[in-house]
Amino acid sequence: MTAATKTCDECGSPFYAPSSRMDGLCPECARHLYGYPNCSHVFVNELCELCGWDGSVTQFVQSLQ
Repeated sequence: MTAATKTCDECGSPFYAPSSRMDGLCPECARHLYGYPNCSHVFVNELCELCGWDGSVTQFVQSLQ
C-alpha cells in the first residue's frame, strides 16, 4: 500500500502525509519553520524514499538553515 501524497504549502514539494507532523508541510519545512523532527532523507531517483520530499526549499526556509 502506498502512503497518501500531499503537496507542501511552503515549498511545493510532494510528501507522504504520514511522514510529517504538520498537515500542510513536508518534514523539511516543518523542521525549519516549527522545530518538528525531520526525516533522515534517503534519496532515490530525486525523491526521498522515506518521506517523498523532492529537495525543494523556499528562499525563506533556506535563510533559516
